[in-house]
Amino acid sequence: MFRIRFSFVLFTTFVLLLGAVVLAQDAPQPLGITEFEPCQPFDNVTVTVVGDAGHNLAPYDFWKDDFAAMGITIEIVEVPFADVYQKLKTEFVGQTGAFDVVTFYPAYIGDFASNGYLLPLDEFMAREPAAVWDPHQDDVLAPFRELYNKFGGQTYALTIDGDVLVLMYRQDLFDNADEQAAFKEKYGKDLMPPETWDDWLQVAEFFTRKAGDTLAGETLTEDFYGASEFAKRSFSYAWFMNRAASAGVVYFDENMNPRINEPGAVAGLQNMMDTLKFAPPDVLNSGYDELRDLFIQGRTAMVVQWTDVPKKAADPTQSKIAGKVGVGRVPGTEVNGEVVHRSMMPVGRVVAVAADSDVPEAAYCVAKHIAYNRSLEDVSTSLTGLDPYRQSHLDHPEAFAALMGEENAAAYLAGLNQALADGFPDIFIPGSAQYQDALDLEVNRALSGEITAQEALDNVAAKWNEITDTLGRENQVAVWQQALESYRALGLIE
Repeated sequence: MFRIRFSFVLFTTFVLLLGAVVLAQDAPQPLGITEFEPCQPFDNVTVTVVGDAGHNLAPYDFWKDDFAAMGITIEIVEVPFADVYQKLKTEFVGQTGAFDVVTFYPAYIGDFASNGYLLPLDEFMAREPAAVWDPHQDDVLAPFRELYNKFGGQTYALTIDGDVLVLMYRQDLFDNADEQAAFKEKYGKDLMPPETWDDWLQVAEFFTRKAGDTLAGETLTEDFYGASEFAKRSFSYAWFMNRAASAGVVYFDENMNPRINEPGAVAGLQNMMDTLKFAPPDVLNSGYDELRDLFIQGRTAMVVQWTDVPKKAADPTQSKIAGKVGVGRVPGTEVNGEVVHRSMMPVGRVVAVAADSDVPEAAYCVAKHIAYNRSLEDVSTSLTGLDPYRQSHLDHPEAFAALMGEENAAAYLAGLNQALADGFPDIFIPGSAQYQDALDLEVNRALSGEITAQEALDNVAAKWNEITDTLGRENQVAVWQQALESYRALGLIE
């Protein structure tokens, strides 16, 4: 038996009020903060990059002139968000050589690296001159560097997106005197951002209103919802795991026996199911885009989301609530008289060089350019969904000031630094895609009312045992125990 103990940085509850006066952003320009030298020109090579479709591939267009100066032409292949694993796996197994730089969710690193699909990067990273080749991994925050970039002691990937979930809420509603008085009268306590998941339900109930009702002194013209969830099939498991992990639930014990159907997990899933009473009727179709828009278009009081959403909420070209947003700690669960908080670190993105690439040096130069050389520019714009993952990102609020203003940019990064204290990683051993898909499927069945929370998680435990047996229990136990050693080395478990 082991206990998760996250201590990346000391955490204190924080509130970020995103400024009412912000600037819409053009494509980022070089900031001149990060020092590097480009790779020497190649002989007009083409590097094919693959990743999930949309704004997170934008940096390859932002820096096309940089790549051209290196003698590199970029070809981009876009894959639907939920299809990345299957697309990459199919090409890897077929040894097609279709891709040079592969972008994927770090949970897959155990699968891809252990099967020889990725090129180890350590030799490139150690080359001289360091200004050209060194991606400065010591600058990458330890959870991403150690858990999501490495496998078996070697580096196979470079982080380009540091995902962690945070609570976002309508600060203006929580500060409204009429709403505060009504909450105090109804519940006998002060209105404040939820500390626990029980508080979350209570606040969600309070703010749920019908068209024609009054909210903060205004008559609503459409229904308003107290909270919503990422309830769409794909990554809803992470919103459930925020709750389960805060109750002390870990994926497996030391011998890969599932712990996912323990009472704390069942209670967490029931809490997520209960939230749907205060969410939009089409909540089962809410993924990242829908949940983001629901909040920044002013239709809900609270969401838990990735840390790029505050940047979009601060952009008045995208948001109706700029200047009205608070960001805080994901709610927790009271355990032995103490509230324990856990924030999932789902998705994220890493880049790697495909083992069958015909241009591995050029591919590495492209990966390193995105992961280090221009990374500060890429995470400080609202034109991508990429989140800070380096200490140097957190140390340069001036890079974010064009979007948020100086004061709020500093507060945003300080809060993000603190949020990482609660970080809880995805499964990242071989089979992670199968384990997570099985969990996501059953979570969705419970959310749709098809089965109970207990039935859903019992099904997950049974399926996880099948997956482990199919992959080879002895080997899975060995790699899981290696993962636990990585956790211990970081102080994540005792």
